[in-house]
Amino acid sequence: MVKTDDELQLLFESGMAVHDIINIMSRTILHMKMEMSGKQFGMLTVLREVKRENSPKRYWLCRCQCGKETVVEESHLKNGHTKSCGCYRRTARRKRIRDLTGLRFGRLLVLEAVLDEDGFLTGWKCQCDCGKQCVCKSASLTSGVTKSCGCLQEEQRKENMKKAIHFVDGTCVERIACRKTFMNNTTGHRGVYRRENNHWRACIGFQGKVYHLGSFKSFEDAVEARLMAEEKLYDTFLEQYAEEKVNPPSCIENYEEQGNHG
Repeated sequence: MVKTDDELQLLFESGMAVHDIINIMSRTILHMKMEMSGKQFGMLTVLREVKRENSPKRYWLCRCQCGKETVVEESHLKNGHTKSCGCYRRTARRKRIRDLTGLRFGRLLVLEAVLDEDGFLTGWKCQCDCGKQCVCKSASLTSGVTKSCGCLQEEQRKENMKKAIHFVDGTCVERIACRKTFMNNTTGHRGVYRRENNHWRACIGFQGKVYHLGSFKSFEDAVEARLMAEEKLYDTFLEQYAEEKVNPPSCIENYEEQGNHG
């Protein structure tokens, strides 16, 4: 068996027939292939050679200790560049990640890591005290930015709304103090609507009830009826509310500053 270029040169110098030298070289190549099969390189065991078109390099099908099979270039096996199917890198990467499993952050209990196909950490699956599950980033948990699945923010929002909005006898103080027309209003004035017979209808809501003020031929008459109802119901209510409250809402203060009494 020829192992080196020097040995091959000696064969040619010996005068051996070319076809005999070719046979020797063929047996040598076959033996080299057999030497690679079954060899262990890191976590990989060589199974057999794999041909790849238009490539002068040699490739080998290997089985990793994790059970997965992969094709590796021969030089990468011999120089130690490739030692596994990729599972080793993923495992090593996970070991470098701070394990948050079992830790609690606010209302969240971390259940497990969430990894992508390449083994990269994408987040942590968490169980919220409210019963819902969510996936959160490491930085969001450890920095205190995320403390729930979102239920805590919703509760705080509702609590802030309770503090900002005041209901008395079924009436929202802020709503009647603000006389602005909403964007979805089609007539230009709250409580005034066009009817199918080209008449205008005026109405007003107060303390959980809707009062119909009548049907009018002109838009201006319907608006006037609405304004008179606001003066009678809203303005009187707001004045009494402001007198009874030591610290009335800002909407009442703005209402009084504007002198909106009719």
